[in-house]
Amino acid sequence: MELTERAEVSADSQPLIPELRSREWLDYFTRNTQQLLDVPWQLGSELSDQEVKAISASVQGFQRGESSEGKHLIHCAKLHSEEACDPEYFDAIKLFIREEQRHARDLARFLDLNGISTLKAAWPDSVFRFLRRGAGLELSIAVLVAAEIIAEVYYPALQAATNSIVLKRLCDQIIQDETPHVQFQCERLAILRSRRSPLRRYMTCAAQRFLFLGTCLVVWMKHGPVFRQAKKGFRTFWKAAWQKYHVAETIMRRTPN
Repeated sequence: MELTERAEVSADSQPLIPELRSREWLDYFTRNTQQLLDVPWQLGSELSDQEVKAISASVQGFQRGESSEGKHLIHCAKLHSEEACDPEYFDAIKLFIREEQRHARDLARFLDLNGISTLKAAWPDSVFRFLRRGAGLELSIAVLVAAEIIAEVYYPALQAATNSIVLKRLCDQIIQDETPHVQFQCERLAILRSRRSPLRRYMTCAAQRFLFLGTCLVVWMKHGPVFRQAKKGFRTFWKAAWQKYHVAETIMRRTPN
């Protein structure tokens, strides 16, 4: 379901006034906690041996990626909120992180249900954490955007790769959350970059495209088995990822009023 239907927060019809957007996003995240889908956990373990082989390592990696405490992002968001006199943005970021942590908890519960352990570390996640460590708010969000866009492509593939009713429902919930997450983060990037010269904005855009290109290659290398299990080849994955990126880039390029 589109964000405009679920939260009355439209990227096209609303101006990017920081305080206004923060208030609307805070309302959205608050409401979203009351609109969660029911996951039929009582069905227990449903994965076939083939599905375990195809998707278990991938789900472990994504679970690890969703499990960040977000301490650095919270710190950066707090500083930005104070400087911009926009305290509701800080509150919205905290609720966003809670949604990511809910995804991690649910994925961990699913893994445990099927006798699959969680990971203490995964190298793609370690790379993302390294990029965010010591970075300011903008770079932290830019790295997050790459991961969130990939999630928009990954979870539909994971859903198609399994017959597990529990996992399909869990993917429904995460997919429902991810598009608003991308919009939320892209709007803030547009705000942070709004006073730059056209040349500097172009260079920033090019750097972010390069980051996303690298992310796509890493994801395919690590999670290709899930896409292949879903009968989706590299070309299909690549096309879907960049289509999602172009939508996000349109939001990032908007000029706040």
